[in-house]
Amino acid sequence: MENLGEFEPFCHLDGESQNALSEIASFKSFSKQEIIFYEEDETKEVYFLIQGGVKIYKVDRFDSEVFLGIFTRGLLNDCSSEERLVSFVNVECLEDSLVVCFDVEKLCAVFDSYPKILKMFFDEALKRIKVFESVIQKELIFDSTAKIAYSLYCDLEEFNTHKKQENAAFLNIQPETLSRILKKLHRDGVIETNQAGKIEILDRQKLQMIFK
Repeated sequence: MENLGEFEPFCHLDGESQNALSEIASFKSFSKQEIIFYEEDETKEVYFLIQGGVKIYKVDRFDSEVFLGIFTRGLLNDCSSEERLVSFVNVECLEDSLVVCFDVEKLCAVFDSYPKILKMFFDEALKRIKVFESVIQKELIFDSTAKIAYSLYCDLEEFNTHKKQENAAFLNIQPETLSRILKKLHRDGVIETNQAGKIEILDRQKLQMIFK
C-alpha cells in the first residue's frame, strides 16, 4: 500500500494535512502506452502523477497528434469545484506510471479546512499552466529551427533520451526537418554528437540566440 507522504509534493505537507488527503486518495497504476484519459472524457476525480512519465497531446481535425508536453509529475487535469471534470487533453503513459486520484467534491471540502493543501494544489496548477504557456509560445512564435534550439537548450537530457521520430513528433515537425536543422547546427559548430550518439552543446550562447 502506497504512502502518500513518500511522494512529491505531498511529503512537504504536515502530518495532519497528509492524513486528510490520504483519507480521500486512491492510487492507480498504468502501463506504458496506456491512455489515462482522452480529451472530452468526464471524471469526478483529480488526477496527480507521482511516478513515471506521460505525454500530453490533442488530436486535430485530420486525426494528427498535436504534442503539448511531457509530465513526470503533477496535475493531469483541472482542479476545480465542478462536480464533473472534462479533460482538455489526451494523456498517454510513456512508461509505467503511478497516479493518485482525489474525489473532486471531497477534495474541495479538504481545501476549506486545510489552507496549506489548497496552496499546494494552486502552485501545482500554476506549473501546469506554465507548461501550456510554453507550448503557445513555441507553436505561435517559434519556427522549426527555434523550436529545436529551445528544446536542446532547455531539455537536452530529455531530447537525448528519445528517438528522432519521437522528438519530431514532440516538436510538431517532420523528421526530415529535424534532421536537416540538426545537420546545420552541427556544421555551424553549435552542437556535436558524441561517441555514444548523444548530442552535446558546444556553443550555448549561439544556440540561445536562435530562439531569443
